[in-house]
Amino acid sequence: MSAVTGGARLVRRPARAVPACALGAALLALGVTGIWLLGTYAVEGRWPAGVDGAVETVASTPVESVAMQGAAVVVCVIGVLLLLAALWPGRPARVRVLADDIPGETAMHRRDLVRHLRGRAENVDGVHSARATVRRGRVDVLIETVVDDPAPVARAATTAVDAAVAELRPATPTRARVRTRRRR
Repeated sequence: MSAVTGGARLVRRPARAVPACALGAALLALGVTGIWLLGTYAVEGRWPAGVDGAVETVASTPVESVAMQGAAVVVCVIGVLLLLAALWPGRPARVRVLADDIPGETAMHRRDLVRHLRGRAENVDGVHSARATVRRGRVDVLIETVVDDPAPVARAATTAVDAAVAELRPATPTRARVRTRRRR
């Protein structure tokens, strides 16, 4: 955990590197292929031997054909989806915690928050193991128990997780949901 009073924010939405790289790689591959084809045609006066038939087929296909228009629509849709995915910011890796009137920001890595909540649930008597996920508006905890009647274990785990959430006061997950599964 860390606190800052000004300057860079601790909780920020990261850039979408994977979609941006996929879009860049697709455009680079398309550009390099085009340069190779046109360069070979300009130097030798003919298309490369491996793609001669494909280039002639594409060149002889009229733009008004259904196949050409369908291919153009598919390429445009894929391009727009990759572009939107690259522009849409990702999920923040850190969650703001301990929000109060004191100036500054305290943040905790999402993974550490999950570990803390999972540890609190695992410390309850009767819990064999626990899994936790932090979503936008809630914390989901799945506990496994070997007890015949899991209701008291679920209530105790819910109390423990709610106490941990109230203690840390994260900005985004406002409620906890605890589910039980009986382990055989």
